[in-house]
Amino acid sequence: MKQFLLFLFLLSLPAAAQADRSSAAPRKAPAKAQPAAQPATALPPGAERVSDGVWRARDPQGKSWIYKRTPFGLVRYEEDAPAQDPSASASELRVVESRGGEVVFQRRTPFGAKSWTKKQDDLDGEEKRAFDEWRKSPRK
Repeated sequence: MKQFLLFLFLLSLPAAAQADRSSAAPRKAPAKAQPAAQPATALPPGAERVSDGVWRARDPQGKSWIYKRTPFGLVRYEEDAPAQDPSASASELRVVESRGGEVVFQRRTPFGAKSWTKKQDDLDGEEKRAFDEWRKSPRK
């Protein structure tokens, strides 16, 4: 019990010293109130509501923007921005080898390389493309 009381006493010393310093220091005049900071992206006055939490607006240069309310604030992105086609990007799926009627695939992940084996008859679209590219390539 004595140790606990000693511990509480030692914890209260910095608070007491801070109170002494603050009372001895001369008081400053209160600072003028600062205007509230504007968010990085604010909804423009002429925005039309598309749906709940989504607006569309056009800037002076003629670009059309979509504003979307998220839990992290208002997000703005260009409406006419081309969508990325996942099939157009280079696939990270590669064929390691083909043995008999089975194909061994490998894909890099953040946790290391993942390998699996499938029969040629059971391949899905991405696996078929990777296997066809592998067969056409001179390096095997």
